[in-house]
Amino acid sequence: MFMKKIFTLCVGLLAALSMQAQSDFPVQFADKDGNLVADGSVLKLTEAEDDGFGSIMVPSHLFVKNTTSDNVQVGGIYSITTMGNGAFQTCFPANCIQKNAVGEYETESGPLMGNQLKDMMTEWLPVAEGTCVVTYQLVTYKQNAITRTWNKDKYGPTVTLNFAYGVSIDIQGDVNGDSQVGIGDIISVTNFMANGEQSGITLEHADVNSDGQVGIGDIITIANIMAGNE
Repeated sequence: MFMKKIFTLCVGLLAALSMQAQSDFPVQFADKDGNLVADGSVLKLTEAEDDGFGSIMVPSHLFVKNTTSDNVQVGGIYSITTMGNGAFQTCFPANCIQKNAVGEYETESGPLMGNQLKDMMTEWLPVAEGTCVVTYQLVTYKQNAITRTWNKDKYGPTVTLNFAYGVSIDIQGDVNGDSQVGIGDIISVTNFMANGEQSGITLEHADVNSDGQVGIGDIITIANIMAGNE
């Protein structure tokens, strides 16, 4: 029991360090209240809304937060890996862009003022039941002193958006049932290892790699999911 508690503490410290490392990048994914979304998070998005023009959209509700007091030139690169129908739209950092096919894309760059929290206005626009999966990464830009053009400088945090309309989806690694995969799921698995079933977390939830037991392998699987390796 003592060793389990030590292990739980170590994983907790690693989780805290991981969150600190990703928060060092000047711009971060966030929710509408400015709470940061952990780097590598996988989000389950199923709430459909009227887009105001008589069509359906499934919004991401993602924002981007400049965590510094300095202006930052920022943009995004994104990979559409599943497109059941319709189109993926992102209006960050400025003009709206729609893509309706699997592929690798990037946005233009634009300024994000110091401490600004900006709505990404990023959503899936389905025309029928189905799913859409997109991995989005933030990028900062640096201006060339001679040509005055903006060039990619550093690559930042990523999130994976799992959209669904009219169908149910399960996200591997969502142990705590909050519709995303993140540090909280690693902590839930660790707590399960130390204390057994509790707070609705069962063996079925915590056994992420489906080997019939809960252990280090499940934590590694969640970390790989967050890193985009699963």
